[in-house]
Amino acid sequence: MIFSYKYPVVKFFGDDPEDTDVTEKAGSIKTINTDQEPYEAVISAEGLQFHIIFGSYQNGSFLCIPGWHTGCELSYLDDVFWNHESVLGSDERFEYENATAIAYALKELKLIIK
Repeated sequence: MIFSYKYPVVKFFGDDPEDTDVTEKAGSIKTINTDQEPYEAVISAEGLQFHIIFGSYQNGSFLCIPGWHTGCELSYLDDVFWNHESVLGSDERFEYENATAIAYALKELKLIIK
């Protein structure tokens, strides 16, 4: 199944919070496995694709993005702020917009996981 979703991207133009712009972007999610863990899907956003594998383990939840050689811990799938920060990573291996696209896709996937 392939479906579309939307996510916000904030552009900062200076130190003043009033000096920002929020743009709504569109992405798509192709589900591969949403019946049992580990779950699997392909997220398309910003002209890129992220093949993700995610689920739970003894200490919580995880996300793996093999094609990007990365993985991280997750909060609840609908916890956009925490998941965004985790995907972004302390070394900011993902750009802000890509981490946002993935975090919002996880929130959408929560609605269809059985």
